[in-house]
Formats: sequence, structure tokens, C-alpha cells
Amino acid sequence: MKNKEIKRLLNSAAQKTAPDVLDSVLSGCEQQKGRNFVMTNATTSESPRRRPGIRGLAIGIAAFCLLLVGGIGGFFGYQNMYAVDSVVAFDVNPSIRLEVSRQEKVLSAEPLNADASKILFDMNLEGTDLNVATNAIIGSMLRNGYLSDIANSILITVENGDDEKAAALQQELVDEINQILGSNNIEGSILSQTLTASDDLKAKAETYGISTGKASLIEGILAENTQYTFEELASLSIRELNILADAGEITSVSSSGSVSTKGYISETEARDAALADAGVDASSVTVQKLSLDWEDGRVVYDVEFYDQKTTYEYEIDATSGEIVKRETEVSPLASGDVIGLEAAKSAAVKDAGISSPTFTKATLDRDDGRSLYEIEFISGSTKYEYDIDALTGSVLSKKTRALSSSPGTGTDGLISEADARAKALADAGLSESGVTFGKVELDYDDGRWEYEIEFYTSAGKYEYDIDASSGAILQKESEAAQTGAAPSGTSSSGSASSGTSSSGTSSSGTSSSGSGASSVIEESRAKDIALQDAGVSASAATFTQMELERDDGRWEYEIDFYANGTEYEYTIDAQSGTILKRDSESEPGKASSSTGVTVSMEEAKTLAQAKAPNAALVEISFDYDDGIPVYEGELREGQTEYEFEIDGRNGSFLKWEADHG
Repeated sequence: MKNKEIKRLLNSAAQKTAPDVLDSVLSGCEQQKGRNFVMTNATTSESPRRRPGIRGLAIGIAAFCLLLVGGIGGFFGYQNMYAVDSVVAFDVNPSIRLEVSRQEKVLSAEPLNADASKILFDMNLEGTDLNVATNAIIGSMLRNGYLSDIANSILITVENGDDEKAAALQQELVDEINQILGSNNIEGSILSQTLTASDDLKAKAETYGISTGKASLIEGILAENTQYTFEELASLSIRELNILADAGEITSVSSSGSVSTKGYISETEARDAALADAGVDASSVTVQKLSLDWEDGRVVYDVEFYDQKTTYEYEIDATSGEIVKRETEVSPLASGDVIGLEAAKSAAVKDAGISSPTFTKATLDRDDGRSLYEIEFISGSTKYEYDIDALTGSVLSKKTRALSSSPGTGTDGLISEADARAKALADAGLSESGVTFGKVELDYDDGRWEYEIEFYTSAGKYEYDIDASSGAILQKESEAAQTGAAPSGTSSSGSASSGTSSSGTSSSGTSSSGSGASSVIEESRAKDIALQDAGVSASAATFTQMELERDDGRWEYEIDFYANGTEYEYTIDAQSGTILKRDSESEPGKASSSTGVTVSMEEAKTLAQAKAPNAALVEISFDYDDGIPVYEGELREGQTEYEFEIDGRNGSFLKWEADHG
């Protein structure tokens, strides 16, 4: 590089970055030893204007002289001093972005929203040490009430191409801010992360006027909880996002301290409000959940408890103590007179008239207001499924099914239950400590051993079928937790809701809901959302169900389709377009189109109705079973339920079962 070109570059760099650094430091912060600075002296009353005149030229000449003495190495040292090495963002509600050199000098300070402009109003931080700027910014947030013993949450984000350096700077800033808050008698709740921002993330941050760090935190929350939208969360403070991040256990974000509950009622008050409403005493119940959450635009306590007769779920407004939602369910353990699991097994085996069965399922459950045992076992090449009345021991229903091959009684060569759980958790991106298992069962289905696994987080429910021989995922399903929100433009009325508790028992109750399907998205839009999520083009999909229905207090689209040998099932919130539930299953030989189907849905209904002329058709759906097109449905006549399967190729009955209840 020629001397003339070097001098030109140095002069340019000096004019852009060097002027008034000393003046701004001296006027902006009181010179002291150590890392902490007096907050009252952290700002300037007036920011000096830059004058790239004689002084800039002098600096350029000086730098050039240094270059001539020190060689090319001096030039690169100068570049290192003024080149952007790290980007640091502080988010509370004010969002501030700092560009920092390798020597941890602030090169620029940018407010990203109106609150941040207020914080930086009379500061000139360019050229100051990062710790000086940090003290000044946090001090201003404290003085202006953005940080306090109530609003104690802050997000720190560091961007640097060197992961090790990014992590070190992240920890340095966490320690710094903890020290500042501690000196102000505030126990801070600090979220921190390192980040390499994608173009998409940068675009979202710019659109909503937030930092890329806050945008990344929001995406982490949405990955764990699909009930929200990015737009909804972008307007929340870091304190509110911290509540959601804590509930969803966002693994990409480090956390220290706890979200302040000052300004909210206490956990004890929330628990007592729920207990009083339920009319039970704290000594007579077991509390299984008591935590802060964000629901429908407000902070709530989720309170769940149970006794021998009833399970209870409450949402309590954390500010007012108002009961937002309540659900109660009679427990399957309601009666102390249940016959017991072994007695239920014996009743089923006796009825089947067999000996030495291999049990694959034995659980106590509740269905249609009745406590029952679900018993499943295999003998020879036949599978037996029984529902046994938990109080009387009588057989409520039974099914038998011939297996394609006999599994025998041994399980040699199968993966362990722990391995199956690990496979499911790894696919869901969750850890065992962060979930509650509802069911882990070994079953024999379609000629193979499978593990059926269910587990729960605060974000929702997960179901997996794992091949017990290979460990392959045969089927998976996830369902978002219900919010209980009433659709806009509808009135509030009681509506039954259902779910599954951590013990695997079903639950139902009452939550706020509405009526009427106002402001729903178009059917075509719901289809597009499902197809996009599945990564399937419209031309490749064969839709078997597209229905708008109301469930658990909200309007939903139920969408089923096949593509490329895989069956997809989606539940889409009809108002927001949020995916509430998704299920995909790939099976060898499964058809990808309606080829070979000669029986229409109406013809299948007629065939079923002819078998039970006085029964009412409850439901019917189309599916593929091992590559065969099948209509599955149910009819009901009084206390009798009929289940059927009709071959879509020729109209023959593959299954006809009567349950006399």
C-alpha cells in the first residue's frame, strides 16, 4: 500500500471516529477509578458538536507519523481501536444498541424506541469505556423508573463472531449490571444471550422497532408456546417476556435472579383465592402447580391441585386476585371403593377365557362421568382391549383384534423404556427435567412392538409412537395448551373444555368462551398455513377433511390431508391462524392420493346406517390404514354405540362392533 493511500485512509478514519472523544468522556462521566461510576454524574448537560477541521487533521497527521515509525502493524492496531468488534443491546422496555471496539470502547449508541431516546437524551457515549456506558445507561433507567424493585428484568444480548469472546463479554456485563442493581438494593432478574442475527431476525427487529436480542427472545418463547404471535409479544416489556421465558424454559437464554412479584399478589394469596372458591382446605389437597404465567394480555397465576375426589385448575389475575378461569374434574380416584388394578386385570382375563396373557396397558381413567380401568393384553396372535367398571368390576366394553403375527411373550431385542423416552424428548427438543410424563406404554400394533409415550410442559401436550425394535419415530403429535380466550365480538358463556392431566387422566371443566364465528380467517388461508408448516405443496396434497367447528370455547379448522405417503392432521385457530395441534404419520405403503377409492362418503354413511337403521350417525371420517382407504365412524342408539370401518375400495365392512354400555 502506498504512503499516499495510507494517509488518506487514516485521515478518513480519524474524522469519522476520533473527534471529541476526550471531551465527551470528560463531560459525560466523572473520572474515577474502578468499574462503577456515580449515577448523578453519568450524563452531560450538552453534547459537543463534532468539528472535523484542524483537530481531525492533526489527529490524522499524528496517526500517519505513528504508522511511519511503527510500520503496517501500527495501522492495523489503529483499525482495531475503531472497528466494530461487538454489538451489545440492553432491553427493558427501552431498547439500546451499542457498537463496541475490540478495546471495549463505545463507537456508537443507538436508541431503538422512544423510551430509549429518553434514556440517551443528553448523553454522548462515543469513545467511553463499555463499563462507563453501561453504568450511565442503567443509572438513567433507574432514575426514570424503567428499572426498579418491581420492574427488575433486563435482557443483555452480545453479538460477536468469536463465540468465546462473546460469552466472556456476556458474563462481564451480567456481573456489572448485577453490581449496579445490587448497590441500589434491587435484586435483578437478568436474561442474557449471545447471538448471530439472521437476515430474517434483523427484518423482524426493524419492523417492530426492537433489538435483534429481543426478537430472538420472542422467537425462543414462540418455539415453546404457539398460542402467541410475534406481534403480540413485541409490545411486551422484558419483565413480561421474562415470565413467559421462565414458564417455557428457553434453553438459548441464560437467566439469573427471579422475576419480581412485587406489585402482584403473592403465591399464597393466589392459592388461597383458588382454594376458597373451590371450598376446600389447604390441608386436604395436594398442590401440583403454582406459578406466574401470561395469558390473554395479563399476568396470572396458574394454580392446580387435587384431592381424592376432584382435580382443580385455576387462573388467578396476579394483579387483582380475580378468578380468570376455573376447571374442575371428578377424579378417577374419587371413590375409595374401586376394585383395584389387579382385580380389574383378573376380570378381563376371566372374561376372555385365557391364561398367561402379556399385559400392555393397565390404567385407571375416567370417561363419560364414570371411573374405569383400561386393560389391554395379548394372548397368542390376538390382542384384547377391555374397559372395566372401577367400582363394580363389570365389563363395560371389549374388543379383540387378530395380529398379523404373534408377538409371543418375550421382549428380547427391544429398546428400553428409558431409551424410548429419550428418543421422544430429543425430537421435541426438551429435557426430562422439564416435562411431566403421563403415559409410557409398550404396545403391539400393526405387527410390531411400539412405545406409546405422552408428556406435558406448560406449553402443551406431546404424544409419540416409537418403534420398540429400531427406535424410529412412527408417529408424533403436539397440542398447544389452551388459553381460554373468548373470540372477539362474541359474548361470554360457559363451554366444556377438556385436556389431560399429568397423571394421564382426562379432565374437563368450564372456561370462558363465546359463540359465533366472527372474524375467522378464510378456509383457503387455513389450508395454506397447514401446508406451509408441513412443507407440502397444494398440488401434492389430497385433503380428506376440512371443517370449521367450535371446540373448547373457540372456532377451529380441522384439516386432514395426505402427501407423499404421509398423513397430516392439523387444528388451526380460525381467528388467529395459530397452529393449535399438528400430527403426522408416515407408514410403509400408505397411499398418497385417492386412487382406488370407489365408495363415496355418502355411500359409506348409507351402508353404515343400513346396519343399524334406528341409530344416529355420530361421526364418520376417511383414512388410510396400511395403504387401504377406510371410512371409520360411530353410530349411537340409546346406550348402545356402534363402531365401524368400511373398505373404501368395495364397501365391505372391515369392522363392526357394538358396545352396550
